[in-house]
Amino acid sequence: MAGEGGRVLLLTYTINNQEELMRHICRLNKFKPGNIVVKGWFSFLLEDMIRPYQRCIVPARVAGIFFNPSNPHLRNGFSLRGRKEEVDGRYNPLHYVTKGDCNAHTYFLAKLAARIHEVTGGRAAKRLSEIYKGVFIDEVQDLVGWDYQVIKAVSETDIADIKCVGDFRQTIYRTTVTPKGPQTDEQKLAAFADMGFEREELNISWRCLQSICDLADRLHADDGHYAPTQSQLNEVPQAFADHHGVFAVQPGHMDDYIVRYKPVILRWSRRTNPEFCDGQTVYNFGESKGLGFERVLILPTDKHSKFLSGDSSAFLDEVTDDSRNRLYVGVTRARYSVAFKHEGGSVIHGAQVWNPE
Repeated sequence: MAGEGGRVLLLTYTINNQEELMRHICRLNKFKPGNIVVKGWFSFLLEDMIRPYQRCIVPARVAGIFFNPSNPHLRNGFSLRGRKEEVDGRYNPLHYVTKGDCNAHTYFLAKLAARIHEVTGGRAAKRLSEIYKGVFIDEVQDLVGWDYQVIKAVSETDIADIKCVGDFRQTIYRTTVTPKGPQTDEQKLAAFADMGFEREELNISWRCLQSICDLADRLHADDGHYAPTQSQLNEVPQAFADHHGVFAVQPGHMDDYIVRYKPVILRWSRRTNPEFCDGQTVYNFGESKGLGFERVLILPTDKHSKFLSGDSSAFLDEVTDDSRNRLYVGVTRARYSVAFKHEGGSVIHGAQVWNPE
């Protein structure tokens, strides 16, 4: 579609994935095509769904965005006065935007977009069909609540091609901490089915070698929802031929490994093994989402270490999937090799203990 000159909108939540998408587009085309637009989800809501018709609810121009993932109208469990959504039968601007500077609360951003769409009789989303031939929404696992009302509005237009892509094993962020559904993976998939989307399972990876895909698959093997991932990366360049796959590195060999292979280091937080991070390229697991690297070295948490030692029950007592999802994100950032700090003992199947020669 884009190759035929049609204007296409690509939407994704994280900044890193926006940049990665643009790099990939430029790499494929050798330049930045003018008919392909990449936007963040919040920017899309503000610029495409809210501002063109905002005066039906918010008279003053919405200046920008005020980031607040949780409800900004609650203080110590009590609601602030004057912030109800409706006052005297009309929508209240102060429910959606800050007083004075008129910045939109991110917590209510998708809700405001959905309300404007309703009040305008569908014109907010219809306008998109006059601009774009295709809309593709990535990272839908990070969207919740009112975001899905916006997707529904877009899906009801006559845009020629609308696709939504997500990997629920990478759910570590949410656009808002809202009680409104859908929330769970099952609820989100049901919402897409209700909107008329056809579900297609894609179990291929263009980034990771097969051995890395196999390790990542083991993290959610007990779910029974995912088919084995098939790597499409069939050749290893000469520069990486002497060291590729999955490796366990003992603490005493970490410095040697880092000097020799210069991996990107992934960790839980800045407090995780700072002695190995000074002067290196380092990301927290969440920060790495959407990115890809030739070599990765993971600094695991205790739960991660149990899993990487072969304990398949390591995450069974976890209330959420956040811990194993973050490890899944870390593992799948690697193209040719993924290593992890290992205290000794058994290692997970498919990994080999690395020793300096």
